[in-house]
Amino acid sequence: MEDKRDLLKQPLHGIYIPIALMIVGTLMLDVSYMPYTIAFIVIMCSINFYSAWSRRCSIDPVKWTELEMIDRTVISKNSAIYRFQLKHQDEVLDIPTGHHLACVFMVDGKDEVRYYSPISNKYDAGFFDILVKSYPNGKVSSRFPNLREGQTVKFRGPVGRLEYKTNMAKEIGLIAGGSGITPILQVITEVITTPADTTKISLIYANNTLNDILLRDEIDELSKNYPNFKVHYTLTEPPANWEGSTGFVSKEMITKYLPKPSEENRLFICGPPEMKKSLIEISQELGWDKTSMKSDPNDQVFCF
Repeated sequence: MEDKRDLLKQPLHGIYIPIALMIVGTLMLDVSYMPYTIAFIVIMCSINFYSAWSRRCSIDPVKWTELEMIDRTVISKNSAIYRFQLKHQDEVLDIPTGHHLACVFMVDGKDEVRYYSPISNKYDAGFFDILVKSYPNGKVSSRFPNLREGQTVKFRGPVGRLEYKTNMAKEIGLIAGGSGITPILQVITEVITTPADTTKISLIYANNTLNDILLRDEIDELSKNYPNFKVHYTLTEPPANWEGSTGFVSKEMITKYLPKPSEENRLFICGPPEMKKSLIEISQELGWDKTSMKSDPNDQVFCF
């Protein structure tokens, strides 16, 4: 049964209606009491404002906050989307594009911290989603499949270096490997949900097998509905009827499917460390500016 007390957390039921009732009641009883009613309303509104301000964000940049997992959606043999509930029903997770949340698990008496990029819509209220690919030897990722609804995980953030601005580039080339699609997906979502942003974006998404492609249906749907977004896939172990590219991301693929090096264009890369190292070298050979694994926000080639 729904707890009616939750209605008092909403401004309509917790503030506006009580204020209206007090004013109407004072007018009906004795208008001379109105100054006292107004003073009482001011005091109560100040208390409510301070309370709301002090707990305005569920996730703090420094302090760890325990948040409850409320849903899990399995999308592949070793990957799932985990939904966590924010402290307030009307709260949205407003973090900069391409940034991450840190989460921590106690493993063998030691805090193990990992970083995940939310993939939920920035307008979703009351919750956020992260996509986790679990590895057998992953100290943190292997813990997620064992989570049950109602259990909590500690988060803090946001963490990140990218400073995305609307129309910061004429075209942006995106290269993602495996679960590295998550911050890249944030960039795609930001561009296509901002009407003023006319940036053209092209994605090369690399994986080992067909089943490893995460969120392919969602990505293909975005490409279908938004003319400024194009996607191309490559697999190192493709099936017999595969129509995409085969192998690791190469010079030829970048030249064919991504924008040319230009002062007006940018290149964003996210994936395993060895992949990023290789693509830093390849991009420089193709004429893009030199960058590093810890790119500066203003670098032409940015590595997450």
